[in-house]
Amino acid sequence: MQFRIISVTFSSLPAVEFPTLSRGNYNHNLKPIFMRYNNTSSSLKLYAVTGTQTVLLSFDIAQSKLDNKQFLGFYVERKQGNEKPVPLNGLKHFDSLITDDTVTDPIIKYQSLVQTFYWQDYTVDPDQSYTYTVKPMFGSPINHSPKFENSIRVKTEPLQKGKHSVYFNFGVTGSQGYATNKEFGNKPISQLKGDTLKHALEYLGRDVWKEGLLKFVQQAKNKNFSLYGAFYEFQYPDFLAEIKAAADRNVDVQLVVSGKDDQYLDKTYKDGTIRRNNKTMISRAGLTNLCVLRTKPSQPHNKFMVLCENGEATQVWTGSTNITLAGIFGQCNTGHWVVDKTIAKKYLKYWKGLHGDDTGPGNPSMPDQAKISETIQPDTDLSALANGTYVFFSPRDLPKVKDKPPVHLQNYAKLIDSAKELVCMIFPFNMDDVFKQVYNEDKDYLRLLIFESETDAKNAKSNDTDVKVTAGAILKKKEKEWAAEITTKATTGAGILYVHNKFFIIDPLSEDPIVLTGSANFSANSIQNNDENSLLIKGDKRVADIYLTEFDRLFVHFWPRYLAKQFPNKKAGFNKPLDETFTWHEVYFDTKKYQFRRKMLFQKMKGARQG
Repeated sequence: MQFRIISVTFSSLPAVEFPTLSRGNYNHNLKPIFMRYNNTSSSLKLYAVTGTQTVLLSFDIAQSKLDNKQFLGFYVERKQGNEKPVPLNGLKHFDSLITDDTVTDPIIKYQSLVQTFYWQDYTVDPDQSYTYTVKPMFGSPINHSPKFENSIRVKTEPLQKGKHSVYFNFGVTGSQGYATNKEFGNKPISQLKGDTLKHALEYLGRDVWKEGLLKFVQQAKNKNFSLYGAFYEFQYPDFLAEIKAAADRNVDVQLVVSGKDDQYLDKTYKDGTIRRNNKTMISRAGLTNLCVLRTKPSQPHNKFMVLCENGEATQVWTGSTNITLAGIFGQCNTGHWVVDKTIAKKYLKYWKGLHGDDTGPGNPSMPDQAKISETIQPDTDLSALANGTYVFFSPRDLPKVKDKPPVHLQNYAKLIDSAKELVCMIFPFNMDDVFKQVYNEDKDYLRLLIFESETDAKNAKSNDTDVKVTAGAILKKKEKEWAAEITTKATTGAGILYVHNKFFIIDPLSEDPIVLTGSANFSANSIQNNDENSLLIKGDKRVADIYLTEFDRLFVHFWPRYLAKQFPNKKAGFNKPLDETFTWHEVYFDTKKYQFRRKMLFQKMKGARQG
């Protein structure tokens, strides 16, 4: 049996995950479908954005229909086909019912409503149709009834379609489901065996593993195909075995792998534990003769493959996922599959510079490789690009100019500063000074930031109240219905515990959204001192909506855990009960508040169809 995690969020509560059967659809040539929907035909107006496995929902209704009317919250349910409707109302309850000993019926005592105008469904499958029905409820906690009912019909995206397909693991954001799964017992992966280990890896790896990495390699069926890869950490034995199997099928396999000591040589820790790194794992897999070592950068940080058929580059796999147990199944990561000969040829040209060919030896100097990077795509004003897909390689912007950030990094900052509606960005490491300046400026739109480190999140100070910051965190103790969780250090031995994704999104619900994704952290070091690759995709709503829905899942998962850690004694997040004063909704009509601005994003989104 094959599992993946699905998640539901509960208002200000984090995601809960449950196993379900995974579905795959591997057609890159499907016609575009709508991913943005609205139904404004009644007093209660509904808006939706779908990804592959997430649906974001936004509601609106005139405040005059709610004020002084004993408005308690929304009842939300989902229906698929002829199946029975599924309520999606969360885990928060009314204190007056919980503490009332005379209420003994558990259905009444533990009833819940949605006290937010923004809701998420993380329990959907790719390429499926769903109908959501929303009912505002009025009255008392023990006796309430609906008014203004409305429904919206949506369809999720296939996993694979067209030029761009995007994959994510669950990793640490599967922590609640992992903690409550009796088969796994909340144990480290190293303590699991047999089918239990298999199920746990499928559970945590989500789509980035079987539907992404493995499927990409398995396309190379015979001698007509070539696989050219560049990898930083290249250690997970099951993937290396897949590469070896391709070579055994007479696929032309050639790899550039980090030869830097930190990635190449085994490391022995103080407790006697040995980490087997690139050299050992490559040798064990029988791939040594297929690898060229890259040693000139500070970090040979790429994680990409180029697929060629009959000598022509046709497809690319890239993203943030290192080929390690922690990278695939631990920290949160991205895989991005491109079916586009123009982009694939650019990756191949860059790869040949790293590997060496008839024009020069492999493992070139940084200035020499920088020339190749900038020949493929020179520095340019990113805010002025036409719609399309662009690829930027590192190293670039050499030689360095003292006391000045790289031009490309400044272009990133200028691009982010050009946003008009929303910016979403992930920082696996610290924030560079060029971004601190941008985010410190007061803007009239939302900017949401996720950090790996709590310290970095605290240091991301801004004068703009529309900048919202969170960081990776787990629930260290049981909270009501929530189990204590463990980090990826415990499950997979990871160094990066939470988020390793490297992407940002600008105005995702606009007509011309921008997504930047790849291997590079947003720093001067990643541009000038490392080997890196990044895709910039402008005007592709499918790509933007998939990245937006995943970013939302990460932000919503970490936000209450981060707040609980910052304010351990405050009755909020996990501990805050449902409001019974009939005033919770007022913040959604205050034009200066985050909740109102978020609501307006959906009302203004471009390209929506009637749902």
